[in-house]
Parts: sequence; structure tokens; C-alpha cells
Amino acid sequence: MQYPHTLLLAALRDAPRRYCMPPLPADAEAAAASGTDAALAFAIDAARVAGEERNTPLPAEAGPLFTRALAQLIQKSLAREGGDPAFQALVMQAQDAAVNEHAQLWRLRDADQRAVRAAINAFAHPGKLRGMPEGELRDALAQLHELAASGLWEELAQGIKKLLDQKLPAEKSLQPALRAILSGPSLDRLARSNELLHLEAVQRYQALVERQGPAAGSDAALSKGRASARRGEAAEEASTLALGKIADLLNRHDKGNASYRVVRSLRNPPAFPGEANKAKEEWDAAIVRGGADATAELVLLAEIKASPAAATADFSRLLRGLRRLAEAGAEETYAFASADGLTRIHGTSLQRLLPDGDSLPPHVIYCCSAAPEARPPMLSAASKAVLLAEPASLAFAHRLLAGAEAPPPDSLAAVWQALMTEPRLRAALHQYDTARKARAAMLHPADLLASAARQFDEAPGASDNRR
Repeated sequence: MQYPHTLLLAALRDAPRRYCMPPLPADAEAAAASGTDAALAFAIDAARVAGEERNTPLPAEAGPLFTRALAQLIQKSLAREGGDPAFQALVMQAQDAAVNEHAQLWRLRDADQRAVRAAINAFAHPGKLRGMPEGELRDALAQLHELAASGLWEELAQGIKKLLDQKLPAEKSLQPALRAILSGPSLDRLARSNELLHLEAVQRYQALVERQGPAAGSDAALSKGRASARRGEAAEEASTLALGKIADLLNRHDKGNASYRVVRSLRNPPAFPGEANKAKEEWDAAIVRGGADATAELVLLAEIKASPAAATADFSRLLRGLRRLAEAGAEETYAFASADGLTRIHGTSLQRLLPDGDSLPPHVIYCCSAAPEARPPMLSAASKAVLLAEPASLAFAHRLLAGAEAPPPDSLAAVWQALMTEPRLRAALHQYDTARKARAAMLHPADLLASAARQFDEAPGASDNRR
């Protein structure tokens, strides 16, 4: 009789891949004819391969292909219709000192608002004022609270100064707190930020920022978050159900000699060997062999994603997490907390999770129940953003916007050189290869279950198991 793990690995191998990356163009000429994104992806991956494989030289046409395609991407991104508002905002920030100051202050705005409002609430919250005698001081404090709640920061600063100048006898104990707010950086930054919002250039910049998506905390952002959570929950439900049925197939095939079960949300033990180092430490779902009270063997590890793109972004963390799990001691047992109770896993099965280079072990997969894209993007949005943010790309954009003669594409050669040498561009250099590997490991739960059912149905003794 075939060992059940062999059947499961065969099911994983044979399951259809709905989310695979399309192949890169065959050569530079085909890449140039396939559009900007394909040309960039082809040139970038040629640089990666040449850097990793000594026997594969970098094609001479790769550099010029890259700079021409990047020049095209910059031009498209600057277009008023259909352009990239994030890049346009970045260009404005680099061009205009006031816009840059606004952008820096805006990043601190939420924290500054919380700090100032908390300081005002400490002595001017309506609940504290109810026990204060009516009079000029109570009215002044109530006004300060209203100004802070309304975000009128310049007026708040003026109100604090006015209250300090009045020197009310009953206000002396509040003077240190009032002066601390007035002299602290948060209120100054908020007042300056409000002042900059009156500038036309800053208003245009802010309009570009708003085009990028709903503001954090807004109703639109909350609605988008809820929709994303629902997709994630649907993927988790479908994947867990499929894995449960596969565990049942394993149990029936093994004729009760083993107990296969699904465990969800496993978390690394606190004292697990190795360093976290931005590695994944919680695992969405697994099939283990062994009862709840026994030491188990890890048979299948599955990470569940709401979209194929999410796996690409997660892939590096997953690899680091697997390498850490593989540091387990062969004779040790590790207690993983999970949504299904404590699960003790033998170190030998954790050692089998060691990736082969940057490739996942065959029994580690991604699960996704989303509809596949008509054509997965060859160049990720994150990689585009990184390339466009390079100093040479911004300088190229500035020259285009100046209205002079368009700069030559080879003025972007610095980006090409940085791509092959700078750590900050490593993710962009590996972007196609990462997406290819992550998507090759991604299965739809229905496809996985159907493939497993075929393998077990065709296995010797399958008819006996069904009786």
C-alpha cells in the first residue's frame, strides 16, 4: 500500500495552478513589442539571472531596453488622464519646498493631534468641567476643548496665550500644563500644517494624495477594510474545509492506524530556536498526523491568502519563517499554541520544512479562493513605485515637466546600475521570480481537494476503504 504522504504529495503536484505567472517574452525584441511592463520585467529578470548564474551573461540589449521602458513608464505616470497620482505627488514633493514640508508634517499629524487633544482633555474635558464653578475660567477651558476637538490649531494657540495673559487667580495651577502645550512641538506643527493647506500647490498635492485611496480611518477606508476581511474569511473557510476533507481521506486510507487532523493558527513557541528577524511566526493551517494528546508529525502546511498578490508580498517572510522552523532539534518536541488547542510537533518533521534555496518544500502551499486575474501583472505595483522613486527617475520627470526637450532614456542608467547593486532595490530585482514561485505554490481549495480525491480513489485498496 502506498504511504499516504506519497499520495498527498502527488495530489499537490498534480493540482492545477490557476494563478501562475505568464512566461516572460522570449527575447528583448519580443519584450519591447509586448509593452512597458513586459519590457521592464524582462530586463529586470535578465539582470537577476546574470547576477545569480555565472554562466549566463547579461544581454547587451537589456540595459537600453530597461531605460527606454522606464522612460515610457515615467511619461505614462505623469499623464493627467490615467497617470499615477502617487508618482505625481512624489514629483511635486521633490520640486516644491512647501509641499515637501507639508508632506513631512502630514505624516506626524495624527500623532500630534492625539497628543494635543490628550493634553487638553487632562484639564478641560467636559467631564472635568462639570465640577468646576461657573465663571470666566470654566468658559475659557471649554473653548479650548472645543477648538482642539475642531482642529483649529492656530486659534487654540491664541486661546492658550490669552488665558495665560489674563492671569486668573484660579488658573495658576494650570499654567505649567498650558505652557507645556504651547511650547511643545505638536501644536506648532499642527498650526503650520493648517497654514500650508491654504497654498494652491499644497492643495493640488493633497488632491493627488486623496486620489490614491480613502484616508485611514475614513468611512470609505473602513468599508474597504471590511470587504477585505470578508474575502479573507471566505478564503479561510474554504481552505479549512478542503483540508479537513483531505485529512478524512488520509484517515480512511490509513484504515484507522493514524489520526490526521487540521489545526489552525499555529503560533511558534516563545523559546523556539533561531531569530525572528522579520520571519513568519504564525501559520494559518496545517494537517498533522497524531492525536491531540500525542506528539504529531507535520504533514502539510498551508498559508491562506485572499488574493494571489498577497502571497507575493508574503513570500520572503514565509521563507524566513520556514528556515527558522527547520532549526528545530531532531529529537525535540515543540508545543505550538493554536486555535484548536496545544499541538506538540516533533522536530524531525519541522526540519523537513527547510526551503531548497528560495523554493518552498513540496508540502508547503498557499491557498486562495479568489477568481484568477485575466492576466497577472508582470511588473508589480510595488516594484513600479520603487523604480519611480529613484532620484534619477524623479530628475527625469522634472525635466519632462519643465517643458524642455525630453531627456534621453540613457539618463536613467543610474537606476539600471542601482538595480543590480543596491540592497534597497533587491525586492524589485527579484520581483518576477518571487511572484512566479509564490503563485506556483498557490492552489484553489477546490482544485486541491479534487486532486487529492483522484489520488486516493486511484490508490491500491481504495475500494476497500470505501466499504
